[in-house]
Amino acid sequence: MSDLSGRYAQHHGIHVLRLAGDDYTMGYQHGALLREAVRRGPVPYFERYVERMIAAGVGPRAGLAAARALQHTVGRRIAARFPARVRRALDGLADGAGLPRGAIIRGVTMPETYLWLLYRVMQMRRIPLAPRHGVPLMGCTSAVAWGDATADGHLLHGRNFDYQGVGSWDTEQAVVFHRPSDAQRYVSVSAAGILFGGITAMNESGLTLVVHQHMANEAFKLGGVPIGVAGDEVMRHARTLDDARRILDEHPASGCWTYVVTSAREADVLCYEVTQSRSERVRADGDTFAYSNIYLNPELAKTERHMYPAHWRNNTARWHRAGDMLRARRGSITPDDIAGILGDRGSCDCRISDAITMLMTVASVVFRPADGVVWVGTGRAPVSNNPYVAFDLQRETFRDDLPALTGGVPPAPVRSAFDAWREAHEAYFDRDDVATARGHVARARALQPREPLFAFVAGLLALLAGDAAAAERDLDAAIALGHRDAERVAAMFLWRARARDAQGRRDDALADYRAATAGDADVAGAARKGVAKAWRPRRFGVEFTFADCPMP
Repeated sequence: MSDLSGRYAQHHGIHVLRLAGDDYTMGYQHGALLREAVRRGPVPYFERYVERMIAAGVGPRAGLAAARALQHTVGRRIAARFPARVRRALDGLADGAGLPRGAIIRGVTMPETYLWLLYRVMQMRRIPLAPRHGVPLMGCTSAVAWGDATADGHLLHGRNFDYQGVGSWDTEQAVVFHRPSDAQRYVSVSAAGILFGGITAMNESGLTLVVHQHMANEAFKLGGVPIGVAGDEVMRHARTLDDARRILDEHPASGCWTYVVTSAREADVLCYEVTQSRSERVRADGDTFAYSNIYLNPELAKTERHMYPAHWRNNTARWHRAGDMLRARRGSITPDDIAGILGDRGSCDCRISDAITMLMTVASVVFRPADGVVWVGTGRAPVSNNPYVAFDLQRETFRDDLPALTGGVPPAPVRSAFDAWREAHEAYFDRDDVATARGHVARARALQPREPLFAFVAGLLALLAGDAAAAERDLDAAIALGHRDAERVAAMFLWRARARDAQGRRDDALADYRAATAGDADVAGAARKGVAKAWRPRRFGVEFTFADCPMP
């Protein structure tokens, strides 16, 4: 292998790699330079992710058996679509990191396997394998401005990457400078073990590329290339937006995704919404553009399905809010303004309803492709609420001469409260530790006592712990604080009714059930069942990203 000296550095906790050579060599360099970090990073986490999801619903042995069956069927079908060069790169990564090649393949095929599982769940309309601790849902946000919209005319592309991997992706972030022997240079912002530039990247031709996932979609179909592959081809070979579109057409995706590609030279954006069988371009209206996780093309929009209402409302609200904030700043937008949009905590007293920065924001960037600069969010998720530091594709280095972006950094108590919220999620989701999660939520509430959904989830966790009296008090507090979404308030009444049922106070419970019938369909249905029959304590899932119970 080639000499690895001088190819690794670390700045502000971010791994920085400079890779060069053929596909196997660059994969090997990545694995060897980050050998221990790869083992701590998202690839091993992803390898067992689907297994953990299933096992949480049906038990470890059945979960392992089901996951292995998926790996041997769905996973193999996905892996079979890897081009030869991608296979060589993955082999190099495995050999460099000292990990089994099969383990690497299982990790990188997780995103499409996960989407396939969600697709099957939607088809069944029942969730027999539903995890008892709730499946984390997420989104991503892009904010783009150029020309007269920005202070200096330079195109700016900001992006939050919201995905599974809190505690593995955000703790092992990587900025990787790629110098392939047969293609142009590019930089990817990823994590240890994530090889390709098809998720968040910028090339030397001044193109940036990010992907947005559409999780709940009836158009899902296997048969295309796995996510990350097509975008990596764009970064290697595209010099214009037309090049990018042609390459994406030549590499249809499995699943349902959107590529947001910008060009500094053309001062334009390509928003390319795709399924495995269809693709549509959405054009920007003016010199700003925002995107979240809902198809904007009317025909593709018809294929979208709700995972659950709080998730869908946030997807829609983030798109509107990012667009509104871009338009409000139009004419003077700077990189720090883009960081401020990505770090936005919402427009109301609720930290979650229309917030752009989310629990699952494990990576966040602001690209300035005209001169090859990218600012990268540092620290723990949500990284968009931390300072961003600069890196330079032309110099392939950290830029300590450029000031950090701090537009998205909140006041210390606000940040500390959400740190406690993230720690509650990690205790609950990763370790199934309800008691510790309750302690972290209590700390979040002490720091931000006006957050209604913090109180709501405190009540849910208390009920899971068998403390119905404490649950009622927490839900009293949530109802007293109120919420701008009437559907959320209805859910609070539903769960307070259940806390009262658990204490044998049926008359009080009935009044709350009747109030809850005004909620979303799932909440209203559960409330009607509660009117007919008293609720008995049982295990249910809490989802921290949107502070809800997706299956009440």
